[in-house]
Amino acid sequence: MSSNQEAFVVFMLQEISLSELKVGMFVERVVEQTGNVLVKSSGLVKSDNIIKVLESKGVTRIEINLNKSKVEYVPPEPPVSPEPTIAPKPTVKPEPTVIKKPKETAAERIQAVPDMPFSSEVCPEKLEEASALYDQAKDIQKDFVKQLRSGATPDFNQLNHLSQDIIDSVFDNSESLACLMMLKGADDYLVEHALNCSILLAMFATYKKMSQAEVEDLTQAGLLMDIGMASLPAELLTKQDGFSASDWTVIRSHIDIGYELVERFADVPPIVYDVIQNHHERADGSGYPKGKTAQQLSDYAQMAAIVDSYDAMITNRVYKCSDNATDALKKLQSDPSMNTLLVREFINAIGLHPLGSLVKLSNDRLAVVSKRNVNDPLKPVVMSFYHIQGHVHTDIERVDLAQTDIEIVSGIRPEEFSISLSSFFKKAFLPVS
Repeated sequence: MSSNQEAFVVFMLQEISLSELKVGMFVERVVEQTGNVLVKSSGLVKSDNIIKVLESKGVTRIEINLNKSKVEYVPPEPPVSPEPTIAPKPTVKPEPTVIKKPKETAAERIQAVPDMPFSSEVCPEKLEEASALYDQAKDIQKDFVKQLRSGATPDFNQLNHLSQDIIDSVFDNSESLACLMMLKGADDYLVEHALNCSILLAMFATYKKMSQAEVEDLTQAGLLMDIGMASLPAELLTKQDGFSASDWTVIRSHIDIGYELVERFADVPPIVYDVIQNHHERADGSGYPKGKTAQQLSDYAQMAAIVDSYDAMITNRVYKCSDNATDALKKLQSDPSMNTLLVREFINAIGLHPLGSLVKLSNDRLAVVSKRNVNDPLKPVVMSFYHIQGHVHTDIERVDLAQTDIEIVSGIRPEEFSISLSSFFKKAFLPVS
C-alpha cells in the first residue's frame, strides 16, 4: 500500500465521542468504555436505540468509518478557553491514575462471542422485559401486515427499528425470548411465525459468529420472508381439509408476491431478497419455485429454510397438530432435503431441548426447560410442576438434571396434558401484579 493510500484509509477513520454518534454513521470499533461491552462487529447505526444501548453499557468513545457512513460527520466547535486564573495550591490528594484497558482487536471481539449463546437462566425481570418487547413486536408486525392487505405502503423504518430491538434482546435476553416463542396463539400465525423466524435467525446467525450486518439483515429477512402470504385469500390460510393442486399453486405464489411487495421499499438488503426467493428451496433440489440445489443456494437461504420449517412444525395449525420441539429438531436432523451441517449448527444454537420447551422426566413429572447446560446438553436445568400419574399440578421445583439421576425421557406437547404454558410462565416467573 502506498503512503497516499495509507493516508486515505486513516482519513476515513475518525475517533469521536459517543455524544457525537448519529443514526446513519458506520461504527468500526469501541475505543474507550467504562464497562466491558462486547461489540460483535462493525456496522451501520440504524436506530437511536443502538446509541442508547452503547451509552447504557458505558461506551464513551468509538471509531467511525466516514466512507461507509450515510450521514456526514461534522466536528464540534472547539470550546472557547476562559481567561487563565491562578489556581490555589491543592490540599487534597490527587486522583489516582486511570489505566485504560488495551484496545480490543476485531478478531478478539469476534472470538469473544460464546459458542453457546444461552448460558443464563430465565428470571422474572428478564422475562417481563422480553414479554413487553414480544407483545409490542406483534403489534408492529400485525399493523404492517394489515396495511399491506389494505393496499397501503407501511413505514419500513418501523420494521427496521423492530429488527434492531430483536437483535438487542437476543444479545441481552435470549433465554426469555426463547421461552416466549413457545407461547403461540392460534389466531396470529402469520404474525407470530414471522416474529419467531426473525428471533431464531438472529440466534442462529449469532451462534455462527456472523457479522453484525449479516445478523441485522437475517433478522429483517425473518420478518419479511413470508410477507407475500398476507395477500393470499384468508380462507385459504385457515383451510382445514387439505390443499388441492390449485391451492398449492396459489400458496407458492406468495414468494413472487412477497418479492414484489418488498421492492416497494428503499434500501432493502440483498440478503432479504435472497431469503424471500429461496427459503422454500431445498438442498436436494426438491423445493420450490426453481428446484435449486445446495450448490445454488446461499447459507442465508438454507438457514431460513431450517428456521421456517422448525417454527412451522412446533406450531398448531387448523389442519395439523404441532410437534414438540425435540421431535421437530430430530425430524430436521433426519430430513435429506436440509443442509445437514447447518441443521447441526441450528440444534447447537438453540439446544436439543430448547428453552421454554415442555419435557417428560424419568420421575413421572413434567417440567419446562429453564437453563441450558453447555457441558451436557441432555442435562439442562428444568422447572418441575406436574405429576403425570396423579394428573395434578405440584409446587414448582427447580431441578438441575446434571446434579441428579433424573433424565429427560421425551419432549411433550402441552396439549397432551391440557397444559397452558402461558399460565405456567406467569406463575413461575412473572411477578404478581
